[in-house]
Formats: sequence, C-alpha cells, structure tokens
Amino acid sequence: MKIHNLTEQREIMAGILLIAGLILLLFVVHTKQVDTQQAHSFHLTGTFNKADGITKGSSVRLAGIPVGQVTNVELDPYYRVKVTMSFPKMINLSVDSGAIIETDGLIGNKYVELIPGGDEEILENNDAIVYTQDALLLDELLNRFLDIMRNKKGMTAQKEEVNE
Repeated sequence: MKIHNLTEQREIMAGILLIAGLILLLFVVHTKQVDTQQAHSFHLTGTFNKADGITKGSSVRLAGIPVGQVTNVELDPYYRVKVTMSFPKMINLSVDSGAIIETDGLIGNKYVELIPGGDEEILENNDAIVYTQDALLLDELLNRFLDIMRNKKGMTAQKEEVNE
C-alpha cells in the first residue's frame, strides 16, 4: 500500500498519536486510581488460630456492612494465621476492638466482622487487632453437639443403673 499524498500521511500520523495518547491517558488514570486507593486505605492485621474460608478478597464488615476486604493471608512464625485487612481511613477503631471470622448464613462465604471497642485510643495504620475469634466450623459444632448428647445419654444410663 503506497501513500500518495501528504494529507493521507498526516491523517495516519494523527491516528497513531491519538491511539498513543489514549493508551498514555489510560495508564495515568489507572496509576492515579491505585495511588488514590492506597492513599485512602487503612490497614490492620489480626492473628487467628484458624481462618478457614478466609482468602485474599474476602469481605471485612462493620455492623454487618462491607467496609473493606482482606488483602493478605499468611502464616506467622508460630503457625497462626495473620490476616491483613484494608478499608477506608474514615473507619476509626479503638485499640480494644475485635475481629471475628463469621459465616454468611449456614454454609455461606466467610468474612471478617469487626467489633468496635470503647477505648479512646484509636488504632493506627498497620496496627494489630489483639482480640480475635477464630472461624467456627460446622463439623466441629456438630461434633460438639454429638459429644454433649452422648455424655447426656451416658449420664442417663448411669442414673438408671444406680436406681436399680
């Protein structure tokens, strides 16, 4: 394909420059969004013995309303699960606040529920939430219930033997 006149060359160059400009604009907007999210985000960690079902991207809720998400899940040197959470800086939690791993419904997704404390001292960025409660697993709950029922049945059998 030959370009015969100067006008066609200018149109092609203008098109190339326009596409390059759009790509540059998209890159700048994306970079600005990432910087803005990092500038307005607040990170806290919580350490749990068990964090079954919590993964990167899991919801972080306050009073049942999603306010953030889990950004990292890793093992600490003592084989406990360190969960890093990110949410807006406008969320001010006191140092005696807690975090509980909850299930959405009976067998739904797991999420971290933040429980606000009453202390006047506020947690700072990258601080740790000290008061945590592990995930309650359905099979563990069922096993506990069955153990209670077995013990109750055993106690009833012992009472009957004593009465005879």
